[in-house]
Amino acid sequence: MFYALVSALTQQYLKVRQQYRHAQALWSHRRTGPDALPDPRFILFGRGRSGTTALLSMLDDVPALHCEGEVLHNYVRYPYRHVLGRSVRPAAPGYGCKILSYQVQDVQTALDEPEAFIHRLWEEGGFQILYLRRTNLLRHALSNIRARREQFHQKKDDIPAEAQALRVDPDRVMDWIRSSEALGAYEKRLLEDVPHRSLTYEKHIRNPEAHQQTIDDICAYLGVESVPIESSYRKIAPPSVREGVANYDELVRRLRETPYEKYLEEQD
Repeated sequence: MFYALVSALTQQYLKVRQQYRHAQALWSHRRTGPDALPDPRFILFGRGRSGTTALLSMLDDVPALHCEGEVLHNYVRYPYRHVLGRSVRPAAPGYGCKILSYQVQDVQTALDEPEAFIHRLWEEGGFQILYLRRTNLLRHALSNIRARREQFHQKKDDIPAEAQALRVDPDRVMDWIRSSEALGAYEKRLLEDVPHRSLTYEKHIRNPEAHQQTIDDICAYLGVESVPIESSYRKIAPPSVREGVANYDELVRRLRETPYEKYLEEQD
């Protein structure tokens, strides 16, 4: 009961803090003209568990950029003005933040036209869009399941721990895959007619050797100078589904003859 009370109080505190920040953002937006907004400014858009935290952490190491996390994690009354207002006083010339697709679809219910929101941020707000997705829907599903049981990433100065194989409910895995697939289709609609830089976890985040080139390319896209960076997170998940799932054979039987069977042996 004690832990439930602490959890409830924590959630209430986070909601109050978000509304306080919303009030600050609205005030900043109201008293600041367009010329005072940071340049460049960008949105990192996508799904959770797709490498967005790692990428934003690396971009925050670039002196020309100040990056925030999920600015729309909780409901706000005026989402568009909230994002603009949050960008007003960055600690660097440029600004970036993260918006996840489920937050547009399910959390920000005050939006009159949710599917036009990203387009509006680009066209009216002047935000450039970075779109990061994970192509292996099975690994994405397992990442979500693992994240709810244990810490899936560690900070760079933590001692790495060996990830344990998960025992999963194959039907639950299928639910996660289909949910991710549906969000992917939703993201495609939100990005329609919106110029953006497309990135994938598998190509740009999974391999640490790709990180510097990824940041260099993004900085060139945003028009800022790049610097040597170091990722703030280490992957500790098993390199294959076979190693990461304790009841692998059961999962194989469930995925057999489905479009998702191809993901089983892909390395992560």
